[in-house]
Amino acid sequence: MTAPAVPSPGLAHRDVPARRDVLVAAAVWLLDLALFSTAGTDLARAGGVGGSTVLLLAFAVLGPIALLWRRRAPVTVFVVVWALGLVGTALVPGYQPVLGVLVALYAVGACAPASRAWVTVPALAPYLVIAANEAWLAGREDAGRRTAVFVGLTLVYALVVGGTWALGWWAGSNRRRLAAAERLRAVEAERAVADERARISRELHDIVAHTVTVMLLQAGGARRVLATDPDRAGQALTHIEQAGRQAVEELRRMLTVIAPGDTAPVDPRHPGPGDVEELVARMSASGLRVDFAVDGPARPVDPSVGLAVYRTVQEALTNVARYAGPQATATVRLTWADELEVEVRDTGGDGTAAGGGALSTGRGLVGLRERVAVAGGELTTGPVPGKGFRVYARLPLPPVEVGVPS
Repeated sequence: MTAPAVPSPGLAHRDVPARRDVLVAAAVWLLDLALFSTAGTDLARAGGVGGSTVLLLAFAVLGPIALLWRRRAPVTVFVVVWALGLVGTALVPGYQPVLGVLVALYAVGACAPASRAWVTVPALAPYLVIAANEAWLAGREDAGRRTAVFVGLTLVYALVVGGTWALGWWAGSNRRRLAAAERLRAVEAERAVADERARISRELHDIVAHTVTVMLLQAGGARRVLATDPDRAGQALTHIEQAGRQAVEELRRMLTVIAPGDTAPVDPRHPGPGDVEELVARMSASGLRVDFAVDGPARPVDPSVGLAVYRTVQEALTNVARYAGPQATATVRLTWADELEVEVRDTGGDGTAAGGGALSTGRGLVGLRERVAVAGGELTTGPVPGKGFRVYARLPLPPVEVGVPS
């Protein structure tokens, strides 16, 4: 059962201005008034400290308040702050809102698409007014300085405005790149989990389906001879016990991989081609008539290839026992050449499957085909002319160091 998702604080309160944003807005308001503006002093000299000062303070706070939502709507907030700054600069002598427009412009670079870079052009407007005012004041003493002061300040402000947007764009790009990398890691982690679940599902199918089928065959044989041949029935029960123990050991091996904290001693070796003969013997002992043949000298194989070989034979013989019925016969052949060929062919039977085929999940051959493909091989399955079914796998035999278990 999946646990309910717990919303992160950033998502749950993204509509509520963060404390940091409030501090930024307060700093912008105070610095624009105290550091960059002389409006308060000008109003005091003019004798308008009362109502005019209060109106100035109230007007000056509108832009910083808009900055609280600059991440959600950067362009809209910029337009509001820009308009307020331009109006205040034009109508209130000495009022020069510098930081508010720069902070809004930085947010446009960081949070809006790069196509919104055009906002740097109107962003210069308030600073052009400031440059014109400074040039006019400088021209009182020397009229020739007006042009130089205006051009110089315009270039400086243009660099500041363009640099602010570029800095915001760089920071936003880094943030977006990190977020994309994090999303990619999350997707890869989910894919890895899904792949591991599929692998575990295939292992469970291979272990449980095969073992239970063998146990069903043995139990059916024991039931039939219990009254007439108790010794043979006892042998069948012994085989059932052995099959159950083997299944438990294989499940323990798999669970040790899933939960590495379990320190129970488990044989880490996976079954391979060398275990196929024992598998065939167990199936023969359960009542299924199986012939086994090997062509060519055996060689060491990669563990993934060896496990694919074993699971191919195991799944094929399990299906014969479950679906073809007790009258079916099967032939298992391993051919060692440039590649390792695995063939399991049955002659069909009377259609009486062990347990009526109730354990079928429809995933056995699908999972087996994927397992063989992961090992670099190919799997072909299908009915044979006349009667019966054939499972054929071709697996590569890359060079393997001596001592690698097969």
